[in-house]
Amino acid sequence: MFEIRVICDADDTGPVTAALEAAFRTGAVRRYPSRTPGQARLYVTADHQPDPARPPARTWPSPDAAYVGAPVLTDELTWVAETVAAGAGRGGPADRTFCLRRAAALDRIALLDDTLHVSSDTPEVATEAARHLLALDRNAGGDSRSAGTVPPHALDAARDPRGYVRQEYAVWHRRNLVGADRSAPEAP
Repeated sequence: MFEIRVICDADDTGPVTAALEAAFRTGAVRRYPSRTPGQARLYVTADHQPDPARPPARTWPSPDAAYVGAPVLTDELTWVAETVAAGAGRGGPADRTFCLRRAAALDRIALLDDTLHVSSDTPEVATEAARHLLALDRNAGGDSRSAGTVPPHALDAARDPRGYVRQEYAVWHRRNLVGADRSAPEAP
């Protein structure tokens, strides 16, 4: 693993980022202004691409394992909507639990759309919600409530933010069941 720094024209940051992502496994790109007007500094943690002949290790829980025993999707969406409505006057909820449950609900909808072969933008929306949770956990530093085996700053989390959501939701849901003295169902 290594760190790459690139100084380029501000208009070229998209193509440069795309080229880096094609050549390496990359984490989130951090962008800062350059001392030279019209240019930007890009920093990215990178690693060599995995060997295509070798199958990747399974990092994330399957959707079935992550969402076993989860509330019915309509109940979860109702909770998200009520939380948004309750926080609307205060600038909206920035709470990690809200971000986690919203990202998990959107992930479940995207999985359902895929199963039903529905064409929609739900996978992109779910990925953006997952990236928001990932950014929240990364920015929390040592105060992060991330509890899974893959930390938020890992390249695997950046490459599959929805997998990160599944990991975090599974841990969060099990903790809440134990805290409520209910037993968690076994994952399939």
